[in-house]
Amino acid sequence: MVFGFNTDIRVGNAVFHVQTEDRGTGNPVIDTTIYTQGRVLHKRTTSYKEYLNSPDFSENGLRERLESQHRAIIDELRSGHLSFEVGAPPVTETQAAGINVSLLNPASWLAGGTASLKIQVKSQRSGLPVTDAKVEVTMEGVTRPLSFTAKTNAAGMAELSFPMPRLGPGGADLVIRASAPSGLDESRYSLKPKARPHAPR
Repeated sequence: MVFGFNTDIRVGNAVFHVQTEDRGTGNPVIDTTIYTQGRVLHKRTTSYKEYLNSPDFSENGLRERLESQHRAIIDELRSGHLSFEVGAPPVTETQAAGINVSLLNPASWLAGGTASLKIQVKSQRSGLPVTDAKVEVTMEGVTRPLSFTAKTNAAGMAELSFPMPRLGPGGADLVIRASAPSGLDESRYSLKPKARPHAPR
């Protein structure tokens, strides 16, 4: 299935059209193109070949990667991080799916009803820490969905702590997503509710 997003935004006196598309499994890349008055100003291409070939691949996960890249470009436009000179040739960025997000304390992050996550983001190619990556932690399947965000430090580390919500009857998923100019990554942990002891007969 091929996904896509289209958004028109105004920055100052200029109106930009941002289009993000999945090119399909035959050419597994995510393309985001910025237009103004029909002219291409900027293109960002991110490969998801490794994600496609991983056991974690899902259409929902791919859609989330598209949406994350789409939102990131819009945020960069609005903040001025991406700006353009009139008449300048278009710029094309080609990016690999180049980061890995990992939970460093998978066996001890939950204690006493409090979640304390130690998260690290590294470059997939060099293994070096990624600074200022956006880390988003969400709980899916809980009675009240929660979401927390943080930025990685110079060591590629981010720490988040929050009271653990009550799990739904079918359990919940702890989802850790990281996004940076060099790529996107996600880790997911399934949580099962503890079985209640049977009352004595």
